[in-house]
Order: sequence, then structure tokens, then C-alpha cells
Amino acid sequence: MAYIASWGAAALAAPFLVWKLVEWAARKITAAVDPREPAEIAALTESRREIVRAFEIERRRIERDLHDGAQQYLVTSSMAVGEADLILETGGDVDAARKLLAKAQDDGAAALRALRHTVAGVHPKVLSDLGLEAAVRNLAADSPLEVTVRVPHQLPELPEGVVAAGYFMVAEALTNAAKYAGGASVSILLVADDDLHISVVDDGPGGAVISPDHGLAGMKERLAAFGGSFGVMSPPGGPTTVQCQIPLLLRQGEFGVVIDEADRS
Repeated sequence: MAYIASWGAAALAAPFLVWKLVEWAARKITAAVDPREPAEIAALTESRREIVRAFEIERRRIERDLHDGAQQYLVTSSMAVGEADLILETGGDVDAARKLLAKAQDDGAAALRALRHTVAGVHPKVLSDLGLEAAVRNLAADSPLEVTVRVPHQLPELPEGVVAAGYFMVAEALTNAAKYAGGASVSILLVADDDLHISVVDDGPGGAVISPDHGLAGMKERLAAFGGSFGVMSPPGGPTTVQCQIPLLLRQGEFGVVIDEADRS
């Protein structure tokens, strides 16, 4: 009976002990959060919300690109093959069937190009194969503007997330320059120390601002999520400077600064 009573007492005490444990853990968590920094906590929450929103926007973009691009070509290709098959089965005009099959082949090739374009928008192959500098130079070459890329020192090996963030920042800045400063000349600068520093300067009319729900605002929030900074300076009359600073997120023992032999003397 004493044995049973001791177990009963323990059972009654268990909820109290669990509650005390939760209370202790809550005090520890509360102590770990500096009550003097509510603004920083709010900013972190907002940046995380923006990242989630950005992912959803990107998912919808991919879905739309697939629907309006590759899917349409694949549908018309399938229809052409079906029509050609029907003509051949019924002993119809062979030349007409051949034209339909040729059209199906062209549509298949167009679908493949559309798919490659969609994939490139997610993560360009040149970015994985050749790195940030080469990918940015490709962006410059494809831009309708006159773009100069300057990389004074060889960039170090960068984490994939940093490379992608830098690339899409440049892409967004060039897109905005082409849209609002047609005919402008653009200069892109890439340098790295403990951070990756990027600036995109155009000699257009200026007046650019970071507006909610636009590309530059989304980029600012994405960079802020892992400690990066982003800013736009664009007085009336220009020039417009879009710049960012992205932590390299190096592990202990890794080095972000690369010094050329010529710079050692």
C-alpha cells in the first residue's frame, strides 16, 4: 500500500513539476530576448514574412511561365501529331501530314526553349558553372543598355546563397535601369572583403525610390533576412546608385579576402 501511495503522490506531483519546468524554460527564453530591442525583433519578423511572400510570388511566376510558355507549345505539338496520325490512318494527303509533323517538331523545340528560360530564371546555369563575375558579365551583355562591369580583385569562393543574392540584385537593378532610364550607361562594381559589396550606377534621370510590392523592396527584405543591407540613392537628375552589402557567411577558418600577387608589393 505504501508503494502504491508513493506512486500516487508522484502522479499528483507530475503536473506541478512539468509546469515548473515550463515556467523555468519560459524565463530562460525571455531572458535570452533583449526587451530593449523590440524594433529588431519586429524587423526580423517582417523580413521573414517578406521571404515567404517572395517564395510564393516566385512559385506563381514559374507556374505562369510554364502555363503560358512550355505548356502551350506542348499542347499544339500534341495536336499536330494527332492530326498527322489521323491523316495517315485514313489515307489522306501525305504532304499535309509531313507539314503537321514538322510543325509539331518546331513546337517541341519552342517548348524546350521556354523550359530553359524558366529554369534560367530560377538559378542561371552560368552562375553554378562559372560563378558570380561571369554571370554578371552575361547579364551586362544581354542588357539593352551600355553596361560596364568592374571587378578590381578576384572574388573569393562564395557560398551559393550569397552568389544567388548578389546575382539577382544586379539583375533587378539592370531591369529597373532599362525600364526607367532607357539609353543610360551603367557601371557595375563587385568587390569583397568580409562582405560582398555590389553597386550598380546609371546616369539616367534619377528619381528612383524603393516602393512597397516592387522588385527593389523585395530585394531589400531578402537581403535583410540574413544580415545584408540595401540602399538606393537617386536624386532628381541622377545618377542612380543601387548598392548592397551581403555578409559572406564564412565559417571559422575561411577567408573572404583575396589579394593578388601584384597587390602584395
